[in-house]
Amino acid sequence: MTAQMPDEVLFEGRRFALTAVDGGGLFDPAGYGLETRPGGTACYRGHVCRYTTAGQQLTLRDLELGSEHEPPPLRGVRPQQDAECLGWHYHRLDLPVPFTGRLLIGSGDVTDSPYLNMGFWPAWMYGDVRELTLRDGLLLSATDHSAELAAVRTEVTAGPVAGEPTGQWISRTFSLSYDYSWPGRS
Repeated sequence: MTAQMPDEVLFEGRRFALTAVDGGGLFDPAGYGLETRPGGTACYRGHVCRYTTAGQQLTLRDLELGSEHEPPPLRGVRPQQDAECLGWHYHRLDLPVPFTGRLLIGSGDVTDSPYLNMGFWPAWMYGDVRELTLRDGLLLSATDHSAELAAVRTEVTAGPVAGEPTGQWISRTFSLSYDYSWPGRS
């Protein structure tokens, strides 16, 4: 198993990894008739989204897609074949995303973080962590939770919790749940 390529959110001019989702309405390739295939062991989902919050609106800016054949245009944008990514890359989609809920995003390495090379990195593995609250894609608030996650980092381990079956732990690392990304917070 391998660490997964996270979706990204461009927020306040910086790139953050999407670590947890609580809500609905994020981009789903299947909802647009796009078929994906895994992009190697680092992207079992077969796609990576790059969002932005410019103008307080959550927007899908770019999309990398693993596909055997050239996917159809999306919003009039034809994908470009790109060996540097999953295979196909949609640039400058600027597709409004009607997400309602909370997104937990993280950026920056920390020196006291344990080694984890499995699934998605949880929020506590990042030095700068923000929680974005959105309604119908409109950014309502952004809260800095870096200090709270630094405290969590001192109390958690990167492996299974006592008595947890390995398979269950592996499934958790591949989730974007708040329970996994920020233990003790729901």
